[in-house]
Amino acid sequence: MRQMTIKVMISAGVALLALTSCNHKDKSLKEYTEKISSEKSFAPTDIRIAAVNMDRVNDEFQMVADVQKELSDTEQRLTADVQRQATNFQNEYENYLKIGATLTLAEQKRREANLEQKQQDIAALQQTYANQLVTLQTQRMEDVTNTILSYIEKYNEENGPYTLVVMTGRSSGVLYAQPSLDVTQEVIDGLNREYQNSKKGK
Repeated sequence: MRQMTIKVMISAGVALLALTSCNHKDKSLKEYTEKISSEKSFAPTDIRIAAVNMDRVNDEFQMVADVQKELSDTEQRLTADVQRQATNFQNEYENYLKIGATLTLAEQKRREANLEQKQQDIAALQQTYANQLVTLQTQRMEDVTNTILSYIEKYNEENGPYTLVVMTGRSSGVLYAQPSLDVTQEVIDGLNREYQNSKKGK
């Protein structure tokens, strides 16, 4: 019981000390509080964030589908050309094997050199086509990226301003975003609308 009384007295003493200190500094504390209140502080409401799911954009933006089709068609066309030339080479080589023994030594050497050159040309053509396909893919993906970024800037001007527009999706690095922040559908609709209008103008 005596221990409790001592604790109460100590608590009362601390409270009295605090009250006395506040009385002495009441004027300066009031001035400081008024100063803080008068200054504009950076509140969380000053930050506006929008989230765009790039997985959905890649799936639903028509330009992405068109680019993928263009790349696929180009790859098939180039591959078919290489295969056609490879088939012609194979037929020519098999024909040489059939008649080679009947040819003069000089003619054999000439045909063998010709076949070797064609084989090298086909390999070089295959590498050239592969490089062309990579270059085309890089250019088209850059076109898609620039189109998306350009529209997001426009969307921000018309519907923002947003402090941040973050990318969400499986590879975005954003673990969670509130559904209320998501503007993906609006962005997809706007992208497709402007893309279709650009195709009509061509």
